[in-house]
Amino acid sequence: MIPKLTIAGLCLAVLLSSLTLMLGATSPWLVGISGFFFVVGGTVIAAIVSEGYQRVGQLLCRLPSLFTAKAATLGSDEETFLQVATYYRRGSVHHAEMHIKQIADPYLNLGSQLIVDRCSEKELNRALQWLLSNNLEQKRRRLRILHGMASFAPAFGMLGTLLGLVRLLFSLGESGLEEAGAAMGFAMITTVYGLVTANLIIKPMAIKMEQRYREQLAWQKVKYEMLMLLYEKGHPEVIRETLNAFITGQPLHLTPEKSPESHLVSARAG
Repeated sequence: MIPKLTIAGLCLAVLLSSLTLMLGATSPWLVGISGFFFVVGGTVIAAIVSEGYQRVGQLLCRLPSLFTAKAATLGSDEETFLQVATYYRRGSVHHAEMHIKQIADPYLNLGSQLIVDRCSEKELNRALQWLLSNNLEQKRRRLRILHGMASFAPAFGMLGTLLGLVRLLFSLGESGLEEAGAAMGFAMITTVYGLVTANLIIKPMAIKMEQRYREQLAWQKVKYEMLMLLYEKGHPEVIRETLNAFITGQPLHLTPEKSPESHLVSARAG
């Protein structure tokens, strides 16, 4: 949990410090550093004002995972879910519930529990849709924050340019070329920082985040199909093949002894 107003206070301090440096700095290094913190600090402050410190803080904490997260997979939940399907198909509800508690994925966990509790299909779809809608809204909010920051960065870059030009005009006739050059340098460097931050950093991250969300949405559809097979007491191998078909991109292939039709024929013959 991020402490209240910590991010906002830090960014405001950085913004004020950069303005102070801009007013008195003549060194190229100080001008460059003050321009950078002016654009970045101002962008974060604008995002906090529009979306709130907590949401912005959560987003900033999640950004590194965009470059470290692996491809979507069920992991150990796959075998656990198949065990649930096996026990539920056999009518052993108690053992199925014991395995459901081991499923880490909230979507599969909720859906499996509702199915084992003999929830109706309408109520099941309503609960899953609510969970999916809530998840999608959180993802849209994060994307909205990133897109907002991508528009704030050039605006602060232009603001820095105007402040630098104002300082340049006020210093004409009263100072040397060194101070005038520092003011002009600040005016130009903030525009560069704003464009680079928006177009080469924030927008690519937003595109990558959107791609991740599309992959996760595709997985949600697969999970829904798995739950529907569980609801219909489908064979665990059918569920496994359905999952493998999605992962490999190959069409679904079932051997005769694993297909639902074969089990139906066997039941009728018996």
